[in-house]
Order: sequence, then structure tokens, then C-alpha cells
Amino acid sequence: QWPLDDIPFSSSGSILLGSPIGSDDFVSDECLRIVKQGEVFLSKVQGVRHMQSALLLLRYCGTSKVNHLLRVVPPALVRNAARLHDRLVLDSFQSIIGCQLFSLQQRQLRLKISQGGFGLTSAVAIAPCAFVGSWAASLASLPSRMVNFPTYPEVSFDSSTTTVQQIKGIFEGFQGIDDIGSIDNLAGSAVKLQKRLSSHLSESQLSSLLADADRNAQARLRSAGAPEAGAWLDTVPWSKDVSFSNAEFQTAVCLRLGLDVPMLRELHRCTCGKVLGSDGYHAVACPKDGGGIRRHDSVQRVWYAMLKSVGFRCDDFKDGKKLLLDISLVHPEVESFLPSCAAVAGFAANRRDNIKKKEYEKDAISLGYLFKPVVMEVHGRWSQIALDLFRDVGRRPSSDFLDDRAAFCQFWRKKISTCIQRENARIILRKVRLLVPEGTRLGGNPPDGSIRCFP
Repeated sequence: QWPLDDIPFSSSGSILLGSPIGSDDFVSDECLRIVKQGEVFLSKVQGVRHMQSALLLLRYCGTSKVNHLLRVVPPALVRNAARLHDRLVLDSFQSIIGCQLFSLQQRQLRLKISQGGFGLTSAVAIAPCAFVGSWAASLASLPSRMVNFPTYPEVSFDSSTTTVQQIKGIFEGFQGIDDIGSIDNLAGSAVKLQKRLSSHLSESQLSSLLADADRNAQARLRSAGAPEAGAWLDTVPWSKDVSFSNAEFQTAVCLRLGLDVPMLRELHRCTCGKVLGSDGYHAVACPKDGGGIRRHDSVQRVWYAMLKSVGFRCDDFKDGKKLLLDISLVHPEVESFLPSCAAVAGFAANRRDNIKKKEYEKDAISLGYLFKPVVMEVHGRWSQIALDLFRDVGRRPSSDFLDDRAAFCQFWRKKISTCIQRENARIILRKVRLLVPEGTRLGGNPPDGSIRCFP
């Protein structure tokens, strides 16, 4: 007898607290129905005119709509709904950015931002982690919730029930991982179990992607795979300083994914005379037209504003020595050290650090200065010296943030990251304005391959 008269019930199943309970067919169909309801929201997100805002809405509001189902429904029953959800999220991303993604880019999209991805986690991949994490958390709290019951139902993992067998299968798939605990003590392993399983899954996905990528893609992924490198993707456009135009944002996304930049597809040669290429590499690295200098100066201004905000005095930094900063940016895909950048994260930035120190540190010390090279890669990763300096600055009191160090570091990390990626995009867009196929508007088909320079 069904005791809850106000909740609809049928012989095949019912919805209880948003969770479908019943026969396998009923649960699977209800999961699909719930995911299809979210399609309306995703279509509205695609209609948001500002790309930066639309992508934030997609990640924070769109991808999370299936989370509850993943935690309460066995992976085998939620799989079809999860596949549909992943396809809808991918379609939404492609619609927002205006570019089609190939297999490698689709896999990169699913990585965490700190791994060089976009944080649009695959529901299919994460479903086992979410379900086991939910089970473990429930088992840990059941004794206190069921204390008034005459008997407590012991959970036996010798059971042959479908759910228990699925949990055992999930644990077997994670064998060899030290910190996930034992299936025989699932409740004791409950603390952040889903997060730990998801982290191992993400590392496995990244390793697989790196193994399948070419050297340029490996170097790009390692350079973009740091918290400070992807902070611009997590930045709310609340002011001009942290906002992208649509053209800038699309270009920055393409550079991170290794896609052809749409604005460069019609161009042939750079103003320096070399082949420009549609991937944006030459445009970002080329010293011609002063783009690199403008990028350097913009980043330098942000660092100066950060130091000034905490009353940082360069003439009284440490042990009475004055501080001398040298800001520089380096491209990790330069052919001469590409193999090293493809194998070691941060190689380009730390290499430039060492070069700068050899060139200037001795002379700086003789003049009473403490020399600090602040090197960043164009995809966003910082050198170790830059990270250490940033942390040191973050420890100083800031009245603007009520001495909240975490908020201070997050704010300035986002501003620096946004500045770098926006200036990369602007370098490319400036070249587009300088180089346009003769007789056509941007995006048209040129009658010939000639290039016209604007004054």
C-alpha cells in the first residue's frame, strides 16, 4: 500500500524528491524526460548575446542540471540521459562560440579549467563517481537517521542485487588508487569520496589526451593547465577591466583549444612577410606591429596596480633592498624548445626566468636591488618565481578586501589572466584590421590572394 497520498504513484514507479523510483524502464525514461526539460534553458543560454556571460551560465547553471540524477540513479539507468545531456552541452558550447569542435577539442572541453579544459564535465564519465559518493555519504548518516527504527538494515556487499553489484564494479574499476578506501568500509570512506574519485578520473582523462595529442597540443595543454592560466574563464564581466568583446572571447577560446581562428582564415601573410597561419600561433608570437609590446605593457600595469593596492614599496622589499621587477611573456610553442615544453609544464617560463637571472641578477645585486623576473607564458601559466612573488604579495594586508587573502588573490589572479588572454586576442584582431583580402569584407571570399595594408 502506497502511504503518501499526495505523491502520484503508478505500478511502474514514482518521482520522490526529484528522484525516479521504480522499474528500470520507468527510471530511465524519467531521467530522459528531466534532461529534455533542461533543453529549454540551454536554448536560452545560446541566445545570450555576450559570449563570456553565456559560457559562465552554461558551466554554472547548464551542466549542473543533471547532478542530482547522477547521485541518486544507478549509472546504467541514467546513461542514456547523461549522453543526451553531454550532447546538449556540447551543442550549446559550439553555438555560443560559433566553432565546431573535433574529437581532441571535445575531450579538452571536459577537463577541469586547472587542467587546461573548460570545466564542462561529462555526465557519462562522472556518473559512477557521483553515485558511489552519494551511497557512501548516505551510509555514513543512516545510523543517526534510523535510530528510532526497531531494526537497522545492515548493508552486505555479498548481496547479488543490481545496485550493489554496480557499486562493486565501480570500485573494481578504481583498483590501485590508495585514498578511496575499501568497499567493505564504504561509510568510512565517505568524506569527499566523489571528489577524490573525480580527481583520479580527470587525471586519467588528461593523461589519455596528452598521449593522443601532437607536440604543439601537448605544449599548449601543459601551458594552459594551471589555476592562474584559466582564471579568465571563471571571471564575471563586472567591469571593463575583466570583460571581453565577443570577437576577443571567441579568439581566446580558439587559442586555448588549438582551433583555427575564424578571423584568420582569409589571411595569407603577416605584415612581417611570413605565413600567418590560421591557428593564431604566428600572430601571437610575431614582434611586428608592436602587439607584443602592448601586451607586455598591459600586463605590467595590472601587476603595478596590484602592488600599489597593498601599499607595496619597491624601495623597502626585503632586508632593506629595493625590488626590481622584469615582466615578460614567452610562447611555449617556439620550435627551438617545443619538445621540452611538450614534456614539462612551465618549461618555457622557468627557462626564461633562468636566462633573465643570468643576464641581470648580478648587476642588480651590485646596485643594491633584489631582482625578480616575472615570466608568464602566453597561454597563462606563470613561472615559479612569479607564483612565489604573487603569494608573498597576497600575504600583505589589503583594506580593499578586509584582509581576506583568498579574495585578494582570486581577484588579481583573474585580472592578470584576463589581461593576458584579451591582449593575445587583440594582437590577432589588430592584424586582421591591418591585413584584409583586397576587394572583400572580412569573412568573404577574396577574388585573389592579394593583401592590402590599411594606413
